[in-house]
Amino acid sequence: MVVVAAVLRWIFLVAGVGILAAFLVTAVRARRAGAGFGELVDVLENRWFATNQVFLAVLAGLAGSWAAEWAGGARGAVAESVPALAPLGIVAAFVVSRAAGPFRVKLLSLVAAPLLLGGVMTGW
Repeated sequence: MVVVAAVLRWIFLVAGVGILAAFLVTAVRARRAGAGFGELVDVLENRWFATNQVFLAVLAGLAGSWAAEWAGGARGAVAESVPALAPLGIVAAFVVSRAAGPFRVKLLSLVAAPLLLGGVMTGW
């Protein structure tokens, strides 16, 4: 389980950094085209990810970590878990922002998947 957790952490870290880098490229291009900072914030929240979605996914991951501890795992401290779960939150919020599916898909991406993955990534 430790190997799976390490692999998941690296996958989400690379994906999260990739999403942030892609947004920065988009932001620089938009800024050069004359977009204001307010327009860049709108692009961030509507097209890439919203901060409240990232926060919700991280909280769901922490709940999964606590559930894993209850089931017999060894949960780390919040100060150790949140940095491991932040890339998961970025990826989950990105999926929700890009998904045009029903509410169930968004709920699965923001709550159910981080709940399970948080248990594996930080609970064992």
